[in-house]
Amino acid sequence: MGYYFSESYSLFLMSLNKYKTNLMKRIYNIFFVLSIPFILVLYSYNDGSPGGKTGSMGDGGATCTGCHTGSAQSQPNWIETTIPEFGFIAGDTYTITATGTHQGVVKFGFELTAEDGFGNKMGTFTITEPTRTKLCNANKAVTHTANGNVPNGNSNSWSMDWTAPDPAPDLIKFYAAFNAGNGDGTSNNDVVFQTELTVSQFHTNIADNYLEENTSFFPNPTSGAVTIEAPMGSNFQIIDINGKVILNSTIIKPKTNINLNHLDRGMYIIQHSYQGGLSNNKIILN
Repeated sequence: MGYYFSESYSLFLMSLNKYKTNLMKRIYNIFFVLSIPFILVLYSYNDGSPGGKTGSMGDGGATCTGCHTGSAQSQPNWIETTIPEFGFIAGDTYTITATGTHQGVVKFGFELTAEDGFGNKMGTFTITEPTRTKLCNANKAVTHTANGNVPNGNSNSWSMDWTAPDPAPDLIKFYAAFNAGNGDGTSNNDVVFQTELTVSQFHTNIADNYLEENTSFFPNPTSGAVTIEAPMGSNFQIIDINGKVILNSTIIKPKTNINLNHLDRGMYIIQHSYQGGLSNNKIILN
């Protein structure tokens, strides 16, 4: 009787252990299946934003916080462009650079887009760093790749080209969101940032006013020597009263000294041109 009970108890323990083993396998399998989407999300976002996460009006204000914990912190001046101070020209192409900085960051990603005041996507992006950036959101935004999310120290920077639409609205705003990851393989304890930059379209009167405000020459009248201050890269001509161009040159330094002693005494026109703007000023040589 005792032997029979002992054998039955042993069989019971074996069955219980087998049940526990099968139960643990089922739990593990369920956990593994449930974790696959999360793993895939982390992997895919390592290779760039899913799109529509710049914080813009057109993106519904969504940023990386849709997948990463926390709220987006606003940062100024994280977007730079080669667009002149007085505005972009419709149809022209410019370089856009997004730069983020965060102490101790391990992985640094971003997404950038451009919109008008109604949230409509504006312009065309062209990838200039194909190993570090790629298009997303139906090619209306730019994000990082897996090779482009590794920071240099505490910052990361990405550049791309943007061609302004033609026709274009008077104002266009660039939006960008950044995710500074701590590298723990999860979406927790990361820091999200958001930045904006508004640029205006170039109009002739704006460029003219810009040149007027940023161009000077002295002394006037002059006995022969004159110093010209104008935007770097602007072109200037000295024209006599008959419309003949006496001198045609480009400003390559902040101050340009010119000797006019070889010219006849009288009145001349100094004409400046820069990015579509035109400025005419009289100078007297006595």
